[in-house]
Amino acid sequence: MMIARFLNLATLVPALALVACSHSGGTKGADEKAAEARQFRPQATGLEQIKIEGPVELRLKADPARVEKVNYFHRSSSRSFEDNQVRTQKDETLEFTSQAETVKVEADKGRFTQVITTSNKQGNGDLNDFAMPEVGEKLEVTASQRGKILKSGDYPENSIFFVSPISLPETPVTIGDTWTMQANWLSLGEMVPYKLDMVSILKGFWKCGKNRWAEIEISGEVGLQGPIAQAMSFKSVWRGRVYFDIDAGTVAWSRVDSDESFISGNVRREVDSCLEAVLFEPEDQKLPGITKPTCN
Repeated sequence: MMIARFLNLATLVPALALVACSHSGGTKGADEKAAEARQFRPQATGLEQIKIEGPVELRLKADPARVEKVNYFHRSSSRSFEDNQVRTQKDETLEFTSQAETVKVEADKGRFTQVITTSNKQGNGDLNDFAMPEVGEKLEVTASQRGKILKSGDYPENSIFFVSPISLPETPVTIGDTWTMQANWLSLGEMVPYKLDMVSILKGFWKCGKNRWAEIEISGEVGLQGPIAQAMSFKSVWRGRVYFDIDAGTVAWSRVDSDESFISGNVRREVDSCLEAVLFEPEDQKLPGITKPTCN
């Protein structure tokens, strides 16, 4: 399992600009719901929806002989307002590749350790804001089979580096089952306190050849904590999908979109962004026909 940030639920928060893709609210018709479902599914080929009898256990797995590589694509569009007048507008993209090499497996303790490195970075974003190492850095991470981060380099336990990159259920699940995750952390630079509430729903199972994936719908909200929450208004509502390889115990694909707003006095900032991650190595574990994320 790549202990990289497949979800990146709140990684750009230090700049008060969370990952997001704009979406409309209100009641949706059948056609709109169908189009939305297609948007939040990978553009893979040859997938067949299947039924699996009985509950399924979703757990991370690591193999010392396995090196996993993931391509990330992040795009954002931000607008700043003062007295309801647009002052700045910016569109940005960031692409990079993350590699995870398993260096230790402690099966008796239900945990494993990986060394994470990053390459092929294109864009000016700070990868540490994504809880990822910058190019040239190495990050050694120890995690449990349920995704709990036990050690993350020399970073403090109250940082974003200790927020689980994936929420997995405590017990075996069937289609329609729901589970939750909460997290709290401080941004590394400004020490701003954040809180996360997340809901996951098992939507179905897919297969291609011998590979089987669980489709998990995710949604949630990130907000501020403490006195700062009284001084300013910040909220990020997000949603997305994860395709989890049941047998390999890793994430093959994920996408997270959200709407974020920040208001302080007469200043307002809005951000629409999208983050997509695609596993492309090992070759036999990737989703068929997809190697490059696009956020389309």
